[in-house]
Amino acid sequence: MKLLDAQDLTVRFGGLTALDGVSLHVEEAQLAGVMGPNGAGKSTLMSVLSGQIASHEGRIEYAGRNLRRLAPHRRARLGIARTFQRLELWGSLTVRGNILTAAEIAKAWRPDTDPPRVADALIERLGLSHVADSVAKSLPTGLARVTEVARALASSPRLLLLDEPSAGLDDTESRHLSDALVRTAAEGTAILLVEHHVDMLMQACSYLWVLDFGQLIAHGTPAEVRGNAAVQDAYLGSRNATRA
Repeated sequence: MKLLDAQDLTVRFGGLTALDGVSLHVEEAQLAGVMGPNGAGKSTLMSVLSGQIASHEGRIEYAGRNLRRLAPHRRARLGIARTFQRLELWGSLTVRGNILTAAEIAKAWRPDTDPPRVADALIERLGLSHVADSVAKSLPTGLARVTEVARALASSPRLLLLDEPSAGLDDTESRHLSDALVRTAAEGTAILLVEHHVDMLMQACSYLWVLDFGQLIAHGTPAEVRGNAAVQDAYLGSRNATRA
């Protein structure tokens, strides 16, 4: 069953078309991925889905509701959370403080939640116990990104939009994060994951969407995408020379 259904999304910045008629969907409790070279439109897509950017054309439905005119905070209250490509932590708070504050804010529309319990569970699940009392601005980039994922999960979203969460993580940390995301989806939270870490996408996601120059060029299971000629060309072909 489709939780998120986006159709024909088009975004223009002056003479540049960042998204050109992109359609995709995410099912309930699915871990789906979005991949593509630099400049493919991945972050723009996430901003459109979360409401930071308005599309010029197209529609977005979430749980059967039209999101087109809803502001980001209204989408958050409906159960959509996201992280950003650029870190957006509250630097003066501890790791636990970041997560706890998000859970306390979410309690306004989820009154049955227990913020301290939510924070403690996420710290444990994402392997942050050893830095729980560290000030966020002192964290290395990898741990800061994991903290941001935990903070996004603190609102108990139905749909989590993640933009490059493994940036700055080493291989062991990336595997740990990937495992945590797989478990999160299995427990009922749908995830749309934007990543440059192709191996992570191939191993963790059940379905992939591939963008190039703002257009959707392929979609399918990881095995189907891996063997797609258009995908191979986007990553390895001569067109990459025009990106430099």
